Amino acid sequence: MNKPLSDAPQSKNAVSVQPDWDVQELLERLEQDRVFLIELLTIFRQDSDKSITDARTQLANHDLPKLERTAHTLKGMMRNLVMHRAAAAASDLESAARERNLQRATTALQQLDLAMQQLLPEVEAQLTEVKV
Repeated sequence: MNKPLSDAPQSKNAVSVQPDWDVQELLERLEQDRVFLIELLTIFRQDSDKSITDARTQLANHDLPKLERTAHTLKGMMRNLVMHRAAAAASDLESAARERNLQRATTALQQLDLAMQQLLPEVEAQLTEVKV
């Protein structure tokens, strides 16, 4: 599968120019199936909301083993949807929980919350755009 600019040389700052969410890559993966895109984003919206709520509760209860599993699930979901920044934040949360580092997990969950606050309006915009 060809990706735009795949032949372009990578700079040292290539990661910083990577979009937070690569909708075009996702559509390529889905073979431009916009109906399937709607289904995936609808499921993501519901599941991610529940998972973030669960993660907050797990952190408040210091249940780091459960938090690790929740973060792992979020990370996988976000990676599959090419949501780079949110997936990285979920990965950081998973690592912190695995290491049983409560302070780092708290910071990582805050970063994930921020990534989600920025991502969800984009998801809603895609749902609106695709439905039209």
